[in-house]
Amino acid sequence: MNDKKTLSICIPTLNRANLLRTSLKIIEKECLPYLDQIEIVVADNASTDGTEDIVLESGLPIKYGKQGRTVGFAKNLAYATSTLASGEYVWIVGDDDSLLPGSVGRILASIARAPGIDYHYLNFGWIDVKWRERLFHHDQFEIPDSIFRNLQCNLREYRQLARLEDLAWLPGKNPSALFSGIFCFVTRRVFFEDARKWLNPSDSLDGSSILLDDCFPHALATIPRVCGKPVAYVGEPCVLQGINGWEWGDYAVKNMIFGTHQLFTWMEENGFAPDAMSELWKSYRKMAGMLFARMLHKPEKNKGMDIVLEESIPSSAKKEDFWLSFNAESRFMYEIEHDASNILKWTAQTLQNNPLARIGLWGATGRGTLFMDNFPRLDRLCWIGDRETTFHGTRVEGTELTVLAPSSIEHADLDALVICTRREHIEEVVAAASSHLKPGTTLISADGITLSR
Repeated sequence: MNDKKTLSICIPTLNRANLLRTSLKIIEKECLPYLDQIEIVVADNASTDGTEDIVLESGLPIKYGKQGRTVGFAKNLAYATSTLASGEYVWIVGDDDSLLPGSVGRILASIARAPGIDYHYLNFGWIDVKWRERLFHHDQFEIPDSIFRNLQCNLREYRQLARLEDLAWLPGKNPSALFSGIFCFVTRRVFFEDARKWLNPSDSLDGSSILLDDCFPHALATIPRVCGKPVAYVGEPCVLQGINGWEWGDYAVKNMIFGTHQLFTWMEENGFAPDAMSELWKSYRKMAGMLFARMLHKPEKNKGMDIVLEESIPSSAKKEDFWLSFNAESRFMYEIEHDASNILKWTAQTLQNNPLARIGLWGATGRGTLFMDNFPRLDRLCWIGDRETTFHGTRVEGTELTVLAPSSIEHADLDALVICTRREHIEEVVAAASSHLKPGTTLISADGITLSR
C-alpha cells in the first residue's frame, strides 16, 4: 500500500504565532475534505512565541518540525520542502498568506488532469495583514468581490500552456512579479530536494541580503527544470498574499527592484526564452520606475538605495517606459501629500471655529491615512467610513473607532465631514453624504470647504 500524499502544503514560520493561527484556521476549512491526498507541514525556525502550541491546538494532522537554532529563510524553506515534506508535489504558503475557497480542490484537479506536468502556476491576489485578520476572524467567512479586482493575472480560467514562458503573456498589470512569490505555484518536491545539494543560502533574515540563494531559492530550484516545458495555469485565484506585515519591510522595495533585476538576469543566463524575457523586462521597467519614485520620496523608510542605484537603475533609466512610470508615480505621491496637507489645514480651521465639533472621515486609506497620521485631534473623530468592504469592522489605530460602511453616516450626527478620496470621486461622495447629513454640516475635501444643503 502506498501512503504517499499527492500534495504537501508547506508553511515556514518564525515568531508569528498569531498569523499562523489564522492561516491554520483557513487551511483547516479548505483541507479537511482532502486529508487522504494532502499533508500540512509547518517548519518552525526556532520560534520562541508559542508557535508550537498553536500547531498543537489546531484540528489538523500537522507534520511539525522545529529548527535547533534560527537559520536563514531559505534554509528553513529547504527544511520544510526537503526534510519534512513527503508529497509528490509541494505548495509553499507563507504564514501570512490565505488560501481561497476551493483552492486545494482546484490544485488537486489540475494535478489529476495533467499528471505529466511538473509545474502548476496559481493565480493570486493580495490582502493587507491588518485587514486579513478581520476578514478571516469568523468561522464562516465570505470573501468580498472587491478582493478579486486586483489579481496577478486577469484570466480566471484553467489553461495548459505549451511552455513556462507563455505565462509572460497572460493579461495582468505586473508580469514582472510572476515568479517572485513562494506561494504562486505547485511543483514536484524532488526539485527542492535536488536544489538543496547546490543552493548556498546565508542565515540572513532582515531582507538586506543580495544573494539570489537567499531571496529566490524557490525560483532557482524550479525555473531551470521547467523552462520550455508545458505548464498548467490555474486561473481562478487560489491564494491571497499577505502584505505589509514583513519584518524586513524596510528592504521590501530594494528586493523588488534589485532582487527582480538580479533574478531576471539569472533567468536570461539559464534558458528562459528571449521573447518572454523581453516581455518581463518591459514590465520590470514600469514596476522599477514606480517603486524607485517611492524610494526617493521616502528614503528614510527604504533601505538598500546604494545597491539599487548601482546595479538596477542604470539599465532601466535608458528606456522611456521607466521614466514614464517614475514621473506618474511621483506626481501621484505629491498630489496626495498636497491634498492631505490642505485638508489638515482646513480641518484645523474648522476646529478653531468649533472646538467641540464632531468630525467624520470618509476614506481610510491614501489621503485618509496621511490625514490620521498627522491630525493632532483624533479624539474629535467620531465616525470613519469607507466603501471598501474588506476594511469594515477593523479598528483604526490611535482611536476607539472601527471602519464602517458609508451608509452608517446617517447615525453619526456630524458637524463636519472630512472627505479623503481621490479628486475624481469627491463630487460623488459629497452627493451621497449630503443626503444623510444635517443642513450646514461642514464638508472638507481637496476641493476646499463647503456646507451641506
